Amino acid sequence: MSENIKTGTLEFDESEGKFVIANEESNEIIKSLEFGDTFEVLVDGNWVKTQLEISSNDKGEMIFNLKGTPFKEFITGVDAR
Repeated sequence: MSENIKTGTLEFDESEGKFVIANEESNEIIKSLEFGDTFEVLVDGNWVKTQLEISSNDKGEMIFNLKGTPFKEFITGVDAR
């Protein structure tokens, strides 16, 4: 991906009921995410292509995770673009 792409953090927008990439400083939504959309997150200093997935934890509760990354369940606040 190009280096001039806006970066922000992955957040859950309760008013829209979906995940977004947002710039917290300017309170701007950079991108609204739908299931199946691909985007990148920062993992150990490297940008990794991912997408939202729904799975379940060991208690059988529904959780969200980011495919191909260590992020699951509590995925808000992750650097994303």
